[in-house]
Amino acid sequence: MGAYDKLFHDGPTHLPQEFIDKYNLLREWYAMPDIPLKIGLSQHGAHTDMNSIEMGIQMVAACLKANYHGFSPKELDEIAGAATYFVLAHEMAHNNTHPGREVKTWEASVKDIDVENQDKFRWMNIISDICINYNLINGMNITPGITGKERQEIADYMRMGLMTEIFMRRCPVLGAASDVVNKGVNVYGETITDNRVLDDAGVPLSMDENTPIWVQYQGYGRGEQLYPSIAYCVEKQMSERWRKVRCLKGSTANGVRAGKTYTVTNVRTYDGRMPGNKAFSPWEPIKDYEINGNWQSSRYFLSLCPDTAEIAPCIWEGIGMADGTMNRYWWAFVSKKESRATKGAGYEYLGTQLFLYEWAGIYGTNYPRYAGKKGQKAAEQWIDDVAEDMHRVMIYS
Repeated sequence: MGAYDKLFHDGPTHLPQEFIDKYNLLREWYAMPDIPLKIGLSQHGAHTDMNSIEMGIQMVAACLKANYHGFSPKELDEIAGAATYFVLAHEMAHNNTHPGREVKTWEASVKDIDVENQDKFRWMNIISDICINYNLINGMNITPGITGKERQEIADYMRMGLMTEIFMRRCPVLGAASDVVNKGVNVYGETITDNRVLDDAGVPLSMDENTPIWVQYQGYGRGEQLYPSIAYCVEKQMSERWRKVRCLKGSTANGVRAGKTYTVTNVRTYDGRMPGNKAFSPWEPIKDYEINGNWQSSRYFLSLCPDTAEIAPCIWEGIGMADGTMNRYWWAFVSKKESRATKGAGYEYLGTQLFLYEWAGIYGTNYPRYAGKKGQKAAEQWIDDVAEDMHRVMIYS
């Protein structure tokens, strides 16, 4: 095996056929039949070099239905993998939408960004990402041969992919998950199913260097396990273990303490919608959690895993690590000292800009309906409503 093979793996060999079939559909939808898929060493996300698409190795776990928990079979069919397909479609769009395969377009655009030279490409990537995501969720860059209802269904699927990508909880603490599956019960004493790939005798497959990567990442202890958002679990009135959060910043007035675990009993969006409102979606920014009868800023709490009780942040909150610590915070609270320790201080500014304008685009295209408004008015209202929290993110407050 050569050095190249150790760094990159052929997607069709290392992903299940169901996933490859959908990737081929993506290539048809976006008129990119010549762009191959590789699995690389990126621990999160994906990227393109304009000739191929690299899917981060940790994304493999999110391709596999067995790694999802808490969904009905019908919902699982709709949701499992949607976020991953969205991310891959996003990388395709860097090739066919913005900046496109003519790199000179990117270079020309970068020159016009009024920031320090060392930051120009980073800002250009954020601007490009916002442009691309808006195109994807509105079906604007689908091949012209696909029209009408089919075109709208693809756009809606990408919208769902973006929304779930941001708010699906991911538990990265594989050691705790291994303990759970070996015991056969989670930390709450409830029986769990061994979701690793099993042989005919019901024993988890042993693995070697030739084992397909998807087999290596399926199951408790092998790949990140995925769970519904806190808002989803509240809406579905799921049991307490599904609604657990850890306090990041305490409040004497509201009776919560940093480091303690609490149960969320209700949620509300930045325009005040709650479960039961016909315009509510469990896959959108949540301003407040109701905990012990008081409304608390959701920024001061981190989502926990319903099986291991370890961290299970959604991307909106930040990125977790296998040792149970956070690699980076986005909207969730972190002190400036802690952020600097992970070399994140300042980088959050770019992430929050991306989230802000992505959601301006989502709300501006009328689903979910925001503040009873449509179009630009909805987008502007969202920006006004989230401004205070965004300011707190920027000043580490």
